[in-house]
Amino acid sequence: MKIVTFNLRCPWEDPDGINGFINRVGRIVNKIRTEMPDVICFQEATEKNRDFLEDALADYFFICNQRNSNFDGEGLMTAINKKTVSILGLDFFWLSDSPYTPGSRFEIQSDCPRICQSLILRSRSNGKIFRIYNNHLDHESDTARISGIKLVFKKIAEDLKKLNAPFFILGDFNALPDSETINYCNNNTILKTVDITKEIGGTWHDFGRLEAPIKIDYIFTDTETAQREIKLKVWTDQSSGIFLSDHYPIELITDSI
Repeated sequence: MKIVTFNLRCPWEDPDGINGFINRVGRIVNKIRTEMPDVICFQEATEKNRDFLEDALADYFFICNQRNSNFDGEGLMTAINKKTVSILGLDFFWLSDSPYTPGSRFEIQSDCPRICQSLILRSRSNGKIFRIYNNHLDHESDTARISGIKLVFKKIAEDLKKLNAPFFILGDFNALPDSETINYCNNNTILKTVDITKEIGGTWHDFGRLEAPIKIDYIFTDTETAQREIKLKVWTDQSSGIFLSDHYPIELITDSI
């Protein structure tokens, strides 16, 4: 099973110059065709991203949810390989005190609403069921990020009571490894999780403009899955100064699912 977290970078053309989405999308498509992941969790996804990728990648089913109250703009998108994975259930909710109120957010966070995509999936090869939680946490404060991920953890704990299955919490956490946010993820009392990306380096590189990339993208899993063999691959592809995104996607590879 191959699972990827991939911040696409919103398709803002002018600020990104040669790394505008229109210049990157062909490379993104080729990379996905080469690796053929089973699940790809995208952040900063828009309908424009979805339309380009959906047209080019017929083997995938795309689920795109926008975070604004009128369901437009930036959001999350998960791509499922139709040949290898089946969808048993899906949901999305806002990180707020009223999670099913469109566009809602915590008062302490930035003006940007945040959402989480939740999916129950089954491997077509062996029938094993697993859960995916795709996230993009607040970019301004640890307090807001902790409020958001705490809600996600509570949701997972409730989900596991109904159907206990391996889970993966992944995405752009907008938090450094030594931040209060990641400390909370590692030490909270709601849900036991393991950061399986702990040993990888920086992921946000701002299209190569940062001398040293910053680690803000993560994959957490349950303690049992973390004990099994898991390999990680960071997609650092670039050519002539054009990258896949301003983040390096992270690919998880495991035979346990």
